[in-house]
Amino acid sequence: MPERMFLRKGTYHDSAFLMRLARDARAKGVSEAVVLMATPMNRRLLVDAGFAEAAVPDATPMDVVVALRGESDAALDAAEKLVWSGLEGGGTGETKGVGAAEEHAATFGEAFAAHPEVNLASVAVPGPYAAFVARRAIEAGRHVFLFSNNVPIEDEIELKKLAIERGLLVMGPDCGTAVVAGVGLGFANRVPRGRVGIVGASGTGIQEICCALARTGEGVSHAIGTGSRDLSREVGGATTALGLRLLADDEGTKAVVLVAKHPHPEVAARLDEIAMDLGKPVVVRYLGEDRRPEYRGATYALSLDEAAALATAIVRGDPLSHVAPMVGLADALRDAEPVEGRLVGLFGGGSLAAEARVVLRRCGIDAVEPERPLVPGKPVVGTAHLVVDTGDEVYTAGRPHPMIDQTVRCALIRAAGADASVGVLLLDLVLGDGSHPDPAPEIAAAIADARAARKRPLTVVCSVCGTDADPQNASRQAAILREAGVHVQQTAARAATLAAAYLSAGVAGGLR
Repeated sequence: MPERMFLRKGTYHDSAFLMRLARDARAKGVSEAVVLMATPMNRRLLVDAGFAEAAVPDATPMDVVVALRGESDAALDAAEKLVWSGLEGGGTGETKGVGAAEEHAATFGEAFAAHPEVNLASVAVPGPYAAFVARRAIEAGRHVFLFSNNVPIEDEIELKKLAIERGLLVMGPDCGTAVVAGVGLGFANRVPRGRVGIVGASGTGIQEICCALARTGEGVSHAIGTGSRDLSREVGGATTALGLRLLADDEGTKAVVLVAKHPHPEVAARLDEIAMDLGKPVVVRYLGEDRRPEYRGATYALSLDEAAALATAIVRGDPLSHVAPMVGLADALRDAEPVEGRLVGLFGGGSLAAEARVVLRRCGIDAVEPERPLVPGKPVVGTAHLVVDTGDEVYTAGRPHPMIDQTVRCALIRAAGADASVGVLLLDLVLGDGSHPDPAPEIAAAIADARAARKRPLTVVCSVCGTDADPQNASRQAAILREAGVHVQQTAARAATLAAAYLSAGVAGGLR
């Protein structure tokens, strides 16, 4: 099969742009398209994807490396033309205009001088350079949204200490989502402004809460992302603590939601103390865990759904005892007919996968991560119920995230669905700016292929995280899935509860 590799020297684009560009190149008929900054780690990913690193021996971390593999030279020609157009600023399709601007500044100093009113800098440069760039923004008195990953934890600690001394936020590194004053950063949904503030070390967790609030008619004042390591013992919740205090001082914020995955116990205890003295009600959801007892001012939620419902009740002055996040699901549960076989969950959102696991466990289903990564096109080995985060690095090595490019996840859907031992597929669909422009048709096609390859019915349940204001339109995406015979729910917790019902598990546990 013909291959082609080339460099664009001295060019930087953030990873989200390059992932979308790779996805668009695959649409030209190539079987493999990798577009990355040529960092040492990314060059190793190219080798893992079967490309010869020797083809680009002079690549540096500030060059873009492109690797294409296809059935014909004509397909490679078309893909190469598209990639060059995107890298040169023309773009096509979804990538057109991404990253383009009428004004170009060589440094932060020039940009801030031209726009002194700007108080936030978005940093998306290769990890080895990210701390240097972020420091310049902090020293210039700006908050930082640090999208870059592969930043040493020592640099993160130093950056956050420097920023906090100046009363500034460092959202990141590896911060995928934030909403500041109504403006989404990274992967974010288009939601109304409102009275609920969010602090989160969980990108899709923030998105799920934002969308759940929007469905109740409430909105978000600010959603502050912290980066995945902020609640580690080393970092100590630095951005989380400052974010909580900033929301406490914000007149437009009447309630605060804290969402995170597995905080270090010492950090969680420290945050409890902050919540007690915050002066505003705080709702906490620690993903992958059951509800903790209420503690001195913090109300712990059982799910992301409940966190949003509790925050809504608080700002409206409604009794918390009346909160029923699973309202409207009873009819679907009553009509669910038992399904034989096991459950396989294939998620694009890691936080939503964690949410699904704990809900399934409450419903009597012990869904685990596979012992070995699933392989597209091969049977799902074993007999256990599985919940898989297809956004994990073992599935994204050299490839875009499944929220951007669904190739790997669709292949896994076909393989799992065709497996006679699988009775229920559990999926999620995360919409918003930065995500795949029209994901439901691809998912529906993969489900149809899976059903065609089996002799007995396949039950599919899918949550849709998004709003009708998103570019993909959540109602339209849900309608496409329903037309394909998918049982659609609004959140991962609701979808997991319904999937459990089809497996004749203890549904009542999921409705507490």
